[in-house]
Amino acid sequence: MRRTILAVLALLVLAGCQKAPEPPQQTQSVPQPKTVSFLAAGDDLIHGLIYESGRQEDGSYDFRPMYARVKPQIEAADVAVINQETVCGGSELGLSSYPAFNSPYEILDALADAGVDWITTSTNHAFDFGEQAILNQLGHVRENYPQMMVTGTHDSAEDAKTMRVLQRNGVRIGLLSYTYGLNGLSLPEGKEYLVDLIDEEKIAADVASLSEVSDIQVVGMHWGTEYQFAPDDRQRELAQWLSDQGVDVIIGTHPHVLQPIQMITGEKGNETLVFYSLGNFVSAQDVNSRMLGAMAKWNMIYDPQDGHVAIEDVRVEPTVMFFDAAGKNVQVYPLSQYDDETASRHLLSLQGEDMSVSFFHDLCAQIMGEWMEDEE
Repeated sequence: MRRTILAVLALLVLAGCQKAPEPPQQTQSVPQPKTVSFLAAGDDLIHGLIYESGRQEDGSYDFRPMYARVKPQIEAADVAVINQETVCGGSELGLSSYPAFNSPYEILDALADAGVDWITTSTNHAFDFGEQAILNQLGHVRENYPQMMVTGTHDSAEDAKTMRVLQRNGVRIGLLSYTYGLNGLSLPEGKEYLVDLIDEEKIAADVASLSEVSDIQVVGMHWGTEYQFAPDDRQRELAQWLSDQGVDVIIGTHPHVLQPIQMITGEKGNETLVFYSLGNFVSAQDVNSRMLGAMAKWNMIYDPQDGHVAIEDVRVEPTVMFFDAAGKNVQVYPLSQYDDETASRHLLSLQGEDMSVSFFHDLCAQIMGEWMEDEE
């Protein structure tokens, strides 16, 4: 019995000398790259024919049908941006077409309904109806669509210093936009904040501030020479300068026709995607090439470990602006949904312009080349 007790005690002592099993080590998860998809469209240029086509019997306006054919593509993007060429100061200020534009609030309603996340408003027509139109436009968006970002116009100096940042898929996307001028108009003294003009000192400061609170920087530039299919020297110069500042993507507007796409390298070795001009998205201009626009699409991959940004899957889908002989049935058509029967009913076709599928396809291919999206 005594031996048994001693044996048991010996086993207990040996067991006590053994190390207790260590808890399993928790491996730290490595942050994975994050992808954000983008879509950008060109000028939303609201001529009289456009806003009259949206007038309802009760005097209100509805432009949702105008964007119905492109709504699925817009909604599919994580970030969708359009250049609101004309200020939407509302009917209360009196609607107006070229040369001094003022558009209905309902344009903004339709853009929000289509899924647009960001509108650039710094254009040469931003001040056509003065300060009140800018305030009205900003107020309408902020009251009704707080999720929609507006860049390029402001209601105060404090607002002009506030950086616009969208959060998508764990990535912070910083947004800015600027215009070359205001068609000879001057901003009131002390209210220069109303419209963001192209000024390299200001842009450099804005980009530096934006970089502190965002992972990706995208800048809209209203620039270039109207109706020219190639970027001018100033566009190329500014594009390179913006790349040197570290900007990731430049979205060009104003020429009203398509211009090429280019990948350029900044002085720090960073890559910048440049859309020199995406043409007109909506307009009632009277030349066939100005009916052609493009929805640019691309993905951005952000690596949280080192802050590296990669740009992939860049392509453009051509669009055609349609309105019939009566100035009705106004719609933005993806070229893939446009056919020659539709072309034959286009008002400009009846006026002698070539509005055929082949014309738009060939022109887009000539300008955009390898970037043009394959037709399904």
